[in-house]
Amino acid sequence: MTDLGNTREASSDVEAQLLRTLLDQMPGILWTVDRDLRFTSSLGAALPALGLQPNQVVGMTLFEYFGTEDPDLLPIAAHRKALEGKESEYEFSWEERKYQCHVEPFRDESGAISGAIGVAFDMTEAKRAAGALKESEHKYRTLFEESRDALYVSTIDGRLIDFNQSMLSLFGYTREEMGQLDAEALYLDPADRRAFREQIERHGAVKDFDVRLVTKDGRVMDCLLNSTLQYDEHGEVSGYKGAIRDIGEQKRAGETLRRERDFSEAATDSLPGLFYLFDEQGRFLRWNRNLEHLTGYSARQVAKMSPLDFFVGEDRRTIEECIREAFDKGQTTAEVELVARDGGRIPYFFTGELVVLDGRRCVVGTAIDLVERRRLETQLRQSQKMEAIGRLAGGVAHDFNNVLTVILSNSEMLAGGLGPEDPRRQELIEIRDAAQRAATLTRQLLAFSRKQVLKPRVLSLNAVVVTLEKMLRRLIGEDIDLATELQPNLWAVEADPGQLEQIIMNLAVNARDAMPEGGRLSIETGNAEIDEGFAKQHFPMVPGRYVMLAVCDSGAGMDAETQRYIFEPFFTTKSRGTGLGLSMVYGIVKQSGGYIWAYSEPGQGAKFEIYFPCADGRRSDAEAAMAADPAPPGKETVLLAEDEDSVRRLARRILEEVGYTVLEAREAMEALTMSERWDGPIDLLLTDVVMPELNGRELAERLSVLRPGLQILYISGYTDHEILDGIVGPGNNFLQKPFTPDALANKVREILDAPEKKAP
Repeated sequence: MTDLGNTREASSDVEAQLLRTLLDQMPGILWTVDRDLRFTSSLGAALPALGLQPNQVVGMTLFEYFGTEDPDLLPIAAHRKALEGKESEYEFSWEERKYQCHVEPFRDESGAISGAIGVAFDMTEAKRAAGALKESEHKYRTLFEESRDALYVSTIDGRLIDFNQSMLSLFGYTREEMGQLDAEALYLDPADRRAFREQIERHGAVKDFDVRLVTKDGRVMDCLLNSTLQYDEHGEVSGYKGAIRDIGEQKRAGETLRRERDFSEAATDSLPGLFYLFDEQGRFLRWNRNLEHLTGYSARQVAKMSPLDFFVGEDRRTIEECIREAFDKGQTTAEVELVARDGGRIPYFFTGELVVLDGRRCVVGTAIDLVERRRLETQLRQSQKMEAIGRLAGGVAHDFNNVLTVILSNSEMLAGGLGPEDPRRQELIEIRDAAQRAATLTRQLLAFSRKQVLKPRVLSLNAVVVTLEKMLRRLIGEDIDLATELQPNLWAVEADPGQLEQIIMNLAVNARDAMPEGGRLSIETGNAEIDEGFAKQHFPMVPGRYVMLAVCDSGAGMDAETQRYIFEPFFTTKSRGTGLGLSMVYGIVKQSGGYIWAYSEPGQGAKFEIYFPCADGRRSDAEAAMAADPAPPGKETVLLAEDEDSVRRLARRILEEVGYTVLEAREAMEALTMSERWDGPIDLLLTDVVMPELNGRELAERLSVLRPGLQILYISGYTDHEILDGIVGPGNNFLQKPFTPDALANKVREILDAPEKKAP
């Protein structure tokens, strides 16, 4: 028994030693206190962190260890609760360390509470790691939410489980809606979703996947999708995470850049002169096709040449000096002769300017054919002269038309008041006819300067030719015989009479210049039924009824090569002139819906045939005027604004004689005042276009606000369509001065009887 007892004691000692070793190795602190809160043991591997050895504090009270008399200090309070039989969990910071503590009652063999036992684990590093992890997660979440790209996490089957605000903003869904969405709903084409999954499952990632996605409201977006596989804690694929970027604007910018590049290339290639870019080593970096066409060198040859290779002798030395000047001073110019591959020389004005492209110093420049420039300068001077004449003619015509309005209308009104046998009636008719001829002369003068208002109307070509005949005889000279062959019962056409006069005069002038020693000029008209066969031979003409105008001369004629270019602007075979005459004829014909052909051979004269569409079923304006009934009487109120006294008095008299109430104003502001003071209705505003302070358009706009439904009729002696279009605008009622009493009365009645225009 003694041996057995000794054995048990030895075994107990070993177990106690083993337990003590384990407690000393424990990554924390274990301690016990008695009922007086005095340490009875302290063990654990965490003691050195507090500067303690095992059992170093044995014999000290908790009050002595913590250096306090406060019984409510958290650790002391926990031990006091343990003595009462209660367990406690608490966190406590001590000696700059953080501990997680557990204290419970310690009982003796009889079960009585003899003290307390506590254990503490150092949580400092764990807390620090947890804080770092939390901060890292916060930073990640901040980056995730604030990213400008749309970020997402989805399951393999496409359910979106996480996404940022950019994702919501891009597609227009709320967070709740997006959380219930299947990723496939975002794809315009489901096949793209399948292609995405195939790529990411094969390669583990998808980079710059170009795809078209759809927003909540159906808008289609061009996007780039980048994505990788998402793994769970077991290393298994759980879904996808990625970023989506809208590249629509980028694509549009790229397309714009491509168009701009194409436009730049097309623009440089279309330049009438030369364009070039070369570096300091004399290598051509860019040039337009004209350099190849004019010199005869191919693009491959030009790429191997330097700028000096196109010049010889003194010109070469000049260009060499100019190149140095461009690189040293920034710009240069020179007038030299360019030598083509076949030895031909062309005088050019060259320019050069220093530019830096991608860090390389280069010279960019252009060259203009001096022969062409001198010709253009002459054309410009001629154009400016014609513009000056046109402005002068327009100003004169304005005042002249005001005067003619008074003469025409008063003579007609006086003649209408005299009996058929009264000798004074014939004299007044002569005055009226003279005024009408003066108006015609004004219109013909403006035809040369292209300042007449374009007013297409139904008319007879015969009447236009007859009106012009006297003027044409003076224009072509006495050594040229003018003959007219006008078909009776000619069909009417719809065109601007001023434009038709310009066509005939330009062709007559062209014919005169082709007959410097005299000859014969004939003008013919005729009705033409164009069939399918004739139309095919004269493409793009279409079959139908036309009125033909032909101008023939017995001049020098033209070869086929010349006929190819006669309708091009500025093309001329004359030593003088602008080269615009036939191009203007061509433009007017096309604008009027017609067709023109030239027939000629050298020495056989020339014939121009023009075909205008027939105005089927409509009478010419002259015929309509003859058949028109006098304007019916009116009873409405007209507000008249005209700064020319004589015209204003005349218009008032005309309108009052047919029954209208007329409110007369000398200018726009007076008309506004009169409108405010007039209690009754005002049915129509009759206003001059150009007046002091406010023009007719501005007056009409103000009055239309004050009096909705007010009808407007503009009148003017100006003939410059730029002025009239800028003020009157298209589609508005307009009556050109000079006008007759019937013309004014009928126009007013026509406007007042027309259905009211509805706002667009």
